[in-house]
Amino acid sequence: MVKIRRFAIAISIPFLGCNVDPPPPSTGGVQAGGGSDPGAPGACERGVVIVTSDYQSTNIAISELDGTTLSPSFVSSGATKPGLSLALSGDVDVPATAPPSGRVVLLDRYGTNVITWMDLETAEVIAQLPVGQGFESNPHDYIEVDADRAFVSRFGSNPTPGAEPFDEGSDLLIVDTRKYAIEGRIALPEEEAGLLPRPSGMARVGDDVVVSLGRLAEDFSEVGEGRLVGVSPEQNAVTWTVDIQGLYGCGRVAVSPSGARLAVACSSRFDADAMKYDPATSDIVIYDARTSPPEEIERLGVAEELDAGIQPSLAFASEDVLLATAYGGNASAGDRVFSVNVDSGDITPLGEARQPFVFGGIHCAPGCGDVCLLSDAERNKLRRWKATANGALEPLEDVTVDTEVGLPPRSIGGL
Repeated sequence: MVKIRRFAIAISIPFLGCNVDPPPPSTGGVQAGGGSDPGAPGACERGVVIVTSDYQSTNIAISELDGTTLSPSFVSSGATKPGLSLALSGDVDVPATAPPSGRVVLLDRYGTNVITWMDLETAEVIAQLPVGQGFESNPHDYIEVDADRAFVSRFGSNPTPGAEPFDEGSDLLIVDTRKYAIEGRIALPEEEAGLLPRPSGMARVGDDVVVSLGRLAEDFSEVGEGRLVGVSPEQNAVTWTVDIQGLYGCGRVAVSPSGARLAVACSSRFDADAMKYDPATSDIVIYDARTSPPEEIERLGVAEELDAGIQPSLAFASEDVLLATAYGGNASAGDRVFSVNVDSGDITPLGEARQPFVFGGIHCAPGCGDVCLLSDAERNKLRRWKATANGALEPLEDVTVDTEVGLPPRSIGGL
């Protein structure tokens, strides 16, 4: 349970043009009243952090697990509040996995390359840490591995490393979360000439952190098959590798409520001329999380059935039902959202947009209210469903997230 707690924290933003209304002030922090530690087994998250953006500016909102907005403008682009020495850009994301520390963590990506920690209750900046080290590191995800350390996946790579410590890129940074400093890096495997690991989403699976690798060339002209690697926080090293043969563009793994199964969605290679993904090399793959490395159980065949590339974001709505989305441009003009039963493979359509590339982050809270959320930039709302005992997802009323700045929702992170 999270309760709103407002503070009169002004955000001043310099404007170069005339007759431009300043953005509203921060709506403040929220108080976690009786919330459980999200790092504990089976614990419920405190809520969700939602990024709203037009890719020129960004606003961060805090909401309940059911999507109810608590602080519609926790912080926004251009803020010059104390501690925020590097203002937020238009390319900001949030960790998918809730930080056990309870802090709000922001990933300012390409062009800024900064991690920002904020206090949930006061909306005050705790610290900022540049992670570019002289190049465009483009941090993609953050996961706290213990009380003192976090991993940061750096998607970008430095073509001329060696000028500064930890300036190689395409790796995992090891961050001291008490000193807010870089203490090391973990190199990631790539044996194919011309490709870079390109780490992106991360998830905790047992004792390991599972990292999805994009495996792209420096100029993005070539792409390798999907790959997952297991990284041991104890050893600070890669301990296993799983190749996802025949599929490309694979996202962060989703973990079932019991922890027994993993799911990963692979989008395929993007045809920029046709603006389409190839369904033949896209699918959702299910793994047995109880083995190390995880063993592939089955491929659901959803991309070819829907004649569309599956978007990389997905979540377990229950132990045997996934919520997922498909890109528009193939069988449908707009993006589609659907559920799929992991055991039977049955697909249930849940909605469709008019345009492609408007659906974004997905978040489900099985056992913690059982509500699933999908960011819909076209509607400028969160679409919502309630997971029922029989596995069905019943629609709930859409929710407007950003009632202050008015930007559409893009991604959703745990809190």
